[in-house]
Amino acid sequence: MDPRLDRLTILTVSGSQADLLMEQLKRAGFYFTVMHTTEGVIQEVEVCLLVGFHSERMSVLLNLVREKCRPYRQYVSAQGFLPGELANPSMVEAELGGALFCMMNVERFEQI
Repeated sequence: MDPRLDRLTILTVSGSQADLLMEQLKRAGFYFTVMHTTEGVIQEVEVCLLVGFHSERMSVLLNLVREKCRPYRQYVSAQGFLPGELANPSMVEAELGGALFCMMNVERFEQI
């Protein structure tokens, strides 16, 4: 772990893109914690990652996120229905994927 850690990023990414992003973050030497996963309104799993790094590596992190978490379009059900129901739900095109990137300065870091 880099003792000069001075930034903390909260990344919320699509579950379908999270595994590949986490693999690339490990390869690039980033340390992260999977904070939370949730299922959204359109039943798309989202993963929240906490990533600590030194500000000199900001461009590397942003490039990885941009490369691995591109938004994409997909048809999803416009209305919910119960499994086993005989229904023909209407479909709408939705934009999925991408990432939400929030960054904070770190005043103090200790690994205990």
